Amino acid sequence: MIKSIFVPASGSPTDTSVFATALAAARPLGAHLDFYHVRLSTTAAAAWAPHLDFCVGAALPKELEFLETRGRQLAANAAEHFELFCREHRIDRRESPEACDTVSARWLEDKDGTGDQLVSHARHSDLIVMGRPRHVDYMPMMLLEDLLVGCGRPIIIAPESPPKALTGTILVGWKETPESARALGAAYPLLEKAKQVVLLNIAEEGSANASDHKSLAHLAQQLRWHGIAAEPRLIPHRSKEELARQLRGVAAELNADLLVVGGFGHSRLRELIFGGMTQSLLESAGVPVFMMR
Repeated sequence: MIKSIFVPASGSPTDTSVFATALAAARPLGAHLDFYHVRLSTTAAAAWAPHLDFCVGAALPKELEFLETRGRQLAANAAEHFELFCREHRIDRRESPEACDTVSARWLEDKDGTGDQLVSHARHSDLIVMGRPRHVDYMPMMLLEDLLVGCGRPIIIAPESPPKALTGTILVGWKETPESARALGAAYPLLEKAKQVVLLNIAEEGSANASDHKSLAHLAQQLRWHGIAAEPRLIPHRSKEELARQLRGVAAELNADLLVVGGFGHSRLRELIFGGMTQSLLESAGVPVFMMR
């Protein structure tokens, strides 16, 4: 069950797509949205500010003053984005849980905080919706990866353009791995609301065999116990095309609203050094990506 969705607000233009993605997830589930902004302390922001290490003399106080001013502005922007969003979409404000099937929202803010507070809030929620890092808020560059590895919750990564819905066609990128199984299980509430679900397995080692087809058909049959009518689809890996690009291509062909995948199938270090499908999807995708490790 997904009833509490955590939505970090950066105070930057990326809030538009992140907020819209969160609402598209919340509407079919009647979920509550916790919008959250952490205003980093000047010290914490300085640790991630570009070029600060090169500031000497009079330049250093000026840079620190800029970080303080920038932090205040981002916090004000984030709160304003929240107010305008709730007003535009007529979202009820609730500070405490109530039995209700309509979308509600709450504003949370930490001042002089760190990224650790954001991770803690994420762990206490059912789902996190985030944008790709643009570093305008001086949060750690690896925050999204750290959340994926360390928070124990599924994450939806918002695309550049705001989506209107997530439950038309959902594409599940399936591999016989624990990560894929966890992501699929976490996505059940959205899959149950979808008009179409496609289970896609890209056979990485040569052509697909009878065992691959049988395994995917069995998974589709198991999903029927949840009322999910899924179409199994097994395709060969095109050797000259990376898996993530091929997966994005199928999502585009299907006009999918959501892509569900497991994260970090190999060791995290290997993924970060050699790239891999997870890292590629973290960096770019035309549709919202539902991911869990």
